[in-house]
Amino acid sequence: MKLELTGIKQISLNTEPSVKQNNGWLEADVQYCAICRTDAKLWTEGHRDLVLPRVPGHEMVVSVNGTNYAVWPGTCCGECKYCKSGDENLCEDMEIIGFHHDGGFASKISVPESSLVELPKGLSLVHTCFAEPAGCAMNAFKKLTLKGNERILIIGGGTVGLLTAAMAKVLGAKPVVIEKNETKIKKAAEFQKLTNIPILKDTNESKFDCVLNACADPLALMSGITRLAKAGRFVHFSGLSKNENLETNLLNLIHYKEFIISGAYGHTKQDLENGLHILRKLSVELDLLIEDIIKPEQAIDCLQDVIDGKVYKYIIDFTGAENTAKTVTKTVKVEKKITSFHEISARIGVGDIKPLSEELFAKAQEKIDNKTKPLGALGTLERLSVQLSLIQNSLTPAIKRKALIVFAADHGIAEEGVSAFPQEVTGQMVENFVKQGAAINVLCKHNNIDLVIVDVGVKSDLILHPDIINERVANGTQNFALQPAMTEEQVYAALKVGVDTFNKMYSKEPIDILGLGEMGIANTSSATAIISVVTKESVDSCAGRGTGVDNQALEHKVKVIKKALAFHKPTSHNAIEILQKVGGFEIAAIAGAALAAAAKGCAVVLDGLISTSAGLAAYLINAEAGKYFIAGHKSVEQGHIYALKHMGLEPVLDLGMRLGEGTGAALTINLVEASAKIMCDMATFESAGVSKKNAVY
Repeated sequence: MKLELTGIKQISLNTEPSVKQNNGWLEADVQYCAICRTDAKLWTEGHRDLVLPRVPGHEMVVSVNGTNYAVWPGTCCGECKYCKSGDENLCEDMEIIGFHHDGGFASKISVPESSLVELPKGLSLVHTCFAEPAGCAMNAFKKLTLKGNERILIIGGGTVGLLTAAMAKVLGAKPVVIEKNETKIKKAAEFQKLTNIPILKDTNESKFDCVLNACADPLALMSGITRLAKAGRFVHFSGLSKNENLETNLLNLIHYKEFIISGAYGHTKQDLENGLHILRKLSVELDLLIEDIIKPEQAIDCLQDVIDGKVYKYIIDFTGAENTAKTVTKTVKVEKKITSFHEISARIGVGDIKPLSEELFAKAQEKIDNKTKPLGALGTLERLSVQLSLIQNSLTPAIKRKALIVFAADHGIAEEGVSAFPQEVTGQMVENFVKQGAAINVLCKHNNIDLVIVDVGVKSDLILHPDIINERVANGTQNFALQPAMTEEQVYAALKVGVDTFNKMYSKEPIDILGLGEMGIANTSSATAIISVVTKESVDSCAGRGTGVDNQALEHKVKVIKKALAFHKPTSHNAIEILQKVGGFEIAAIAGAALAAAAKGCAVVLDGLISTSAGLAAYLINAEAGKYFIAGHKSVEQGHIYALKHMGLEPVLDLGMRLGEGTGAALTINLVEASAKIMCDMATFESAGVSKKNAVY
């Protein structure tokens, strides 16, 4: 079996063998072969020296007579001065497996015996597919004479850039990665968390000992050189986009600061061997750089994503296994998530939530980057403008109608003395909302936000007033220290209150942005319990003072929540179970409204601890909804920060607030509206006739 290129964007699966016996070459069984961007470029662009048909693939692990080997993909003359000096990658007669000879996209291959490299103990076959790029990294490090404790800047956060950074760290260096593509930065979040290697869009740091450019952008190269310390070393690791101009002032910098500039092309067999030993120490990191392990027939559909730089390594499995563990795991996770949302959706009436467009993301980011300002100079406003563009699926986002819903309910857990205020305050505050006397009334009026108050479970008598929507599920929840806070039916009823409230408002006039607030004495205890369960952070670290309890009362509150969670043992990924056991009616209603708004393509601004715990429940139900969420502000409650981190959200404001009601959301809505106007009305460098020559990277 082999994958054979026959023309531009023409590749087919062929069962005919392609193994040819040459002198000094051996027949080998391919175990795994990675898809390199070079392979994908041969498919999409061809090459003037490429003779078709050809089987690509040069990042492989093979078996010969039962022994597994990595393959140095070059063949050299062995006689020229480069070969004799150990620089065989520069051999004038160099030929490459997968280009001049059929490569590893096949179940069988012919390889030079001299190119086989035995695997060190402890290195898996799948991870051996990184041997070739690891060899390239070792060649670059050799040129840099990289030393321990040196600071190295790596420009480019794709697979090779991240691999190089991880290898540099193993060698004792201190890497920092710059990547201008926000999608790649987000994709690398788990890698960054594991390795503690900073992956940034830009950095103010300079005077690096070494810089490695793994990016085709000429601006990246220029930026990298300017960040070197005196006598710093720079290695040019990636080919540049053609026909671009470079600043001659860079040559002056090289002169005055005595920079050492080197190229690094390919690698020697010894570089590959050295790289294998580094890979042994990067098992977990390499797993994160594998997009998927696929069957040969699936490779054809993966090539365009590789070219577009959207993915990490696809590795083709030629071992004959029907399914790999990695693929099976991914499939199971997706199926469970979709089934869960569909079941809940059927009961509460939420439509599908569309994933945000990755293609539009790049365009929106490019648009805001090209405004007349230094890159990132408008800070959070830029992030908001891009997010709003994606939510509205438009490069000209607009906010015409702003709305905010406050859901109110009481909590049985108040019986345990976890709040500084008595339970009757919930009903009294709802009356205050009606009289326009609360902070949320003032802020909504000031910012022209339509405000709606919903009684979803207040314990007091019904407040009959045209400004209150009465959708009471029950007169407060049960005391979750003693029993579940509500029944499963009540969970769905409260979720549906949120869905129906939003949909009715939306049907009268579309809403572009929705803030979500709450009122409910003791609801910080429910929110803390939810956040602790989902994020797996301790109750001690999640619990805060809520309405302002003292130290002794806070200690009591923590004990109550711990005891309740030990009793109920809710499952960390089951939103319905968590809400049933420790939730609140207003929290469930907020989650329902958030899901409904996301389904309508409406931006959702969460408020503080309680509102965000509800957003966390909605996120568990459908993670796509989280991409429509905006964190209004940073609460003083630590649990709030854990919840935001779990959803990948960053707060817009930090005003030391802990009031609730949706006040932080109301303030942020105005800033989101401002960000839309920045995206639409602010001039670009081109339209304003302003040079961006020095606004680099």
